[in-house]
Amino acid sequence: MHTPYGSWKSPIAAESVAKGAVAYAEIQTHGEDVYWLESRPDEAGRVCLVRNGESLLPPEFSARSRVHEYGGGSYAIADSKIYFVNFVDQELYRLDKQPIRITNTGVRERYADLFHPPGSDSLIAVCETHELGAQGKPTAVVNRLVSLNLENGEVQTLHEGHDFYAAPRVRGNRLAFLAWDHPNMPWDATLLYLARLNASRRSIEQAGIIAGGNGESITEPCWGDTRLFFLSDANGWWNLWCFDDARGSHCLYESETEFGAPGWLLGSRTYAVVNDDLIIAKRANKGAEDLVIVNAHGTLTDWHSESSTYDCLVWHRARTGLACVTGSAQRASRIERLAASGESCSLLASPTRGAVAPAYFSNPEPLEFESGQGHAYAYFYPPTNPDYEAPGEDLPPLLVTTHGGPTASARSALNMRIQYYTSRGWAVADLNYAGSTGFGTAYRRKLRGNWGIADVQDCEALVNHLIRAGRVDAGRCAIRGGSAGGYTTLAALTFSDCFQAGSSFYGISDLEALAKDTHKFESRYLDSLVGPWPQMRDTYEARSPIHHTDQLSCPVAFFQGGKDTIVPPNQSERMVQALDRKGIPHAYVLYPQEGHGFRDAKNIVHSIESEYAFFCKVFDIQGAHVPPDLEVKHL
Repeated sequence: MHTPYGSWKSPIAAESVAKGAVAYAEIQTHGEDVYWLESRPDEAGRVCLVRNGESLLPPEFSARSRVHEYGGGSYAIADSKIYFVNFVDQELYRLDKQPIRITNTGVRERYADLFHPPGSDSLIAVCETHELGAQGKPTAVVNRLVSLNLENGEVQTLHEGHDFYAAPRVRGNRLAFLAWDHPNMPWDATLLYLARLNASRRSIEQAGIIAGGNGESITEPCWGDTRLFFLSDANGWWNLWCFDDARGSHCLYESETEFGAPGWLLGSRTYAVVNDDLIIAKRANKGAEDLVIVNAHGTLTDWHSESSTYDCLVWHRARTGLACVTGSAQRASRIERLAASGESCSLLASPTRGAVAPAYFSNPEPLEFESGQGHAYAYFYPPTNPDYEAPGEDLPPLLVTTHGGPTASARSALNMRIQYYTSRGWAVADLNYAGSTGFGTAYRRKLRGNWGIADVQDCEALVNHLIRAGRVDAGRCAIRGGSAGGYTTLAALTFSDCFQAGSSFYGISDLEALAKDTHKFESRYLDSLVGPWPQMRDTYEARSPIHHTDQLSCPVAFFQGGKDTIVPPNQSERMVQALDRKGIPHAYVLYPQEGHGFRDAKNIVHSIESEYAFFCKVFDIQGAHVPPDLEVKHL
């Protein structure tokens, strides 16, 4: 059927996207069993603890930590007993027939990155204490490493003095952990400690730094039988390293590829230790991922798999296989157990959604193109729908998507939100702008001092590349992004003339306000991305879209969570007020119970339909479902 691009009817409904938004995290194994966390949009974003597909938590409980606000490492298995952090009160619970509370801090203390030393009656954890002043207002946030008594909840400090701690891992009486200080983020510079515990494992007898510092980022320490493995970017790429008493620290396999990921979430696992001599790891080469087997003596072989993305890698000793989250361009992420031979796998969990034939899925095409900062990268998704063809010389509208972080990355796994657009006749370009992970430390650091400049240049270069190639309509280019990607979106709309519309999901519009009003973990992040505040206040103002709305003349839609503590609602609301004064078409949708990132299925559905309807109104595309409560002013 010959129908203009953008107006095609699609079998991919917003409800299908929401159902596919189930997220899996924190895989652990114990004996024959596999455990994981499952974020469920149809249960208002509750994070359920699951064992072999069986939900373990009552409906009123959610296993999610708020340390660093992003959490991670929210449960541990201790001698067949399960302990978890409950989201609402941030207390530690033991899971019996009903959850039994172990700690009682009144939300003052939060725990994450839980680790149980075998045979111990304690958990080792990262503790974040929120000190409160008059009227219950927070005055300071202190992070430390602690031992939690599993019987009475008694907390004993193991190490303190650094701004942040992560990844406590024990083998015998030896404890490895990470620490770092402001203004660094964990991908800037961290310290790897090795400590000796006393007999009770509730205090440290001695501790020393064995790697890190001086601009070296170390992540994911993990014990083998006797050796300590970790990831370091000392050579410009997150490669696998090892520490043993005989040789000290040394790189196992030096390669201009990435084996690690930025430490936004505690407890992440991008590799699995089989034993002292064998490691299975995911590797990113210009953003494209595969699985490899690294021999501790310095050889590497491919692990053949049909998937294209990998997360939460855990070696399941009882089943002699690898449990992990996998994804591909043709299917949503799921949990699989891959046999050691690499020839077979068993499915452990996958999201349920309405059946959509693969013919409706657009396959990502890797792009590498010239930009102001050198090369930049993206995945391009052409319009795809077997029921339609576009007439004559018609070109599709373009949606550029900008990921968050800004150290995150666009990946090739099936993204139903992208397919929602491509199956309706849109082209989508998922951009890995300067600062993205998966391309080496130098590429990640291209954004240092250049946020709002290098990323915007990459947005412009991508659009111009696609226009020159004759693949998109130059007069119908839109851009969207969330959080840090929302800032890049708003900066591109303000300081560039490439786009005719945009949408911001809890995006940053005022850099100075963010520097003064955000949580501890990111409170100094802008030191590296923009410069020290307040010394460089003029630069903050120059790069903040809120101060330059006179340069913004195209329609923008804003979607915001009312309980967002990372990018508070005032960031979106001030921008909306400025556009309203200018008479620029805009929409503002507030979800009062959402935080930073939407988790409730009904809100996910509403935001998808509202964003699409907004773009269709701007570009005069017919046929979109318009939510009855969507108000677009001045259009």
